Amino acid sequence: MRNKILVFIAALVGVYYVINTAGNVQTSTLATIIVFLVTLGISFVRGVDALYIIIFAMLFSPEIGTSLSSGRIGSSDAGVITLRLEDILLVAVGCGWLLRTAYDKRQFGVVRTGVSTAIGAYIAACVVATMLGVIGGTVNLKTGIIHNLKFFEYFFLFFMILAHVRSKKIITRMLIAMMVVFFLAMIFGYTQIELTGTRRVTAPFDLNEPNTFGGYIVLLMCVIFGIVLADPRIRVRGPLILLLLFALPPLLFTLSRASYMAFIAGCLAFLAVSQQRIIVGAIIIGMLAVSLIGVIMLPAKVQKRITGTFRMESEYHVKIGSVDLDASASARIVSYQEAIRVWQKSPLLGLGVTGTHFIDSQYFRLLAETGLIGLSAFLFILWRLLSETWKVYKQCEDYFLKGAALGLFCGIIAMMAHAISANSFIIIRIAEPLWLMAGLILLIPKLDDAAETMTPVAI
Repeated sequence: MRNKILVFIAALVGVYYVINTAGNVQTSTLATIIVFLVTLGISFVRGVDALYIIIFAMLFSPEIGTSLSSGRIGSSDAGVITLRLEDILLVAVGCGWLLRTAYDKRQFGVVRTGVSTAIGAYIAACVVATMLGVIGGTVNLKTGIIHNLKFFEYFFLFFMILAHVRSKKIITRMLIAMMVVFFLAMIFGYTQIELTGTRRVTAPFDLNEPNTFGGYIVLLMCVIFGIVLADPRIRVRGPLILLLLFALPPLLFTLSRASYMAFIAGCLAFLAVSQQRIIVGAIIIGMLAVSLIGVIMLPAKVQKRITGTFRMESEYHVKIGSVDLDASASARIVSYQEAIRVWQKSPLLGLGVTGTHFIDSQYFRLLAETGLIGLSAFLFILWRLLSETWKVYKQCEDYFLKGAALGLFCGIIAMMAHAISANSFIIIRIAEPLWLMAGLILLIPKLDDAAETMTPVAI
């Protein structure tokens, strides 16, 4: 009863605020305020239900307002920070969690995991590097803070999962919800496929980011494939195998070489660690066979995109040995070389987040912006995440969740390959699903099958 009264009072305050501001703001801003208040109320009353909203918003949330300049000092390729609806939703869920915690007079309830310490070390490295960059004049204070907060929100989502979810049934339902979203995203991808022309498949509201969509597809395909391998039930395997096959054309037509590379890395990871090596090996052999007869099997524009990396062109290019790279790959190589030169100015902590030019590689970017300390802290996160996920896979007895753990393990390896030529672990379409699933998987050994609640361990 107390909860209902409190929610009613909060709703009245929210309605009053909306009515009083409706005449002074744009329709989109007003809609955002309403969505924020609704999500805040749901999070306060039923925190887990609010997380489902975030799951569906991950792929289907538009940009709101205007993109903010990254503010890179002395750089012509400044780039932008895009504010999306899920950013607002995540803040609303967090505020609801904090309010409920204060109202119930309890601890925050975040379950301790083996990754928490590594995340703390990485955040500390980024903050210290950025502050030193501000002092040294390489980082604008405002933009440095905004970038860091934008990147740290994925960890915030991870901790939200650890604070809200208290049942393995909920974990299973959330993973199924993510697959439903994945299926809907694939349908959207099919609407963009053109057998003739040059259009590349992208995620909803991301018209210029096919590489991002490709990474997302590979990550979810790995998780789904892990479940297919581990769960012997036909009613589970059948639909998921169809979903995997359904996802192949959208992945192919992203024309993203980084995503192709990630897909291969994921398959090799499955081959190395899965107990079903014959099945995985057969799939890899099938992929090699398809590549050998690509002229027959693949559309001409896909072949041109892949082989174009190693074709001599009249525009600016880099030559490695006897191989000429195309303009896109050449630009990345030049950017990486510049990142090495920048890193040498401050080897330990770099020039700070946004302290140098835009670098389309997770590892080179971290090296230039946060130095060896920041890069080491990030690699430590990946190591702990892989280690903890592997433990869950080996110990879990539930077929579905065991497969999800295996899939996430191989998916992280795939994203590590993807991150060679993309900022995969700070791209919202990839990082949000990854950290949400990481929270779900790492919770599995902490939960009791017979209980819907558990005693939390405050961090």
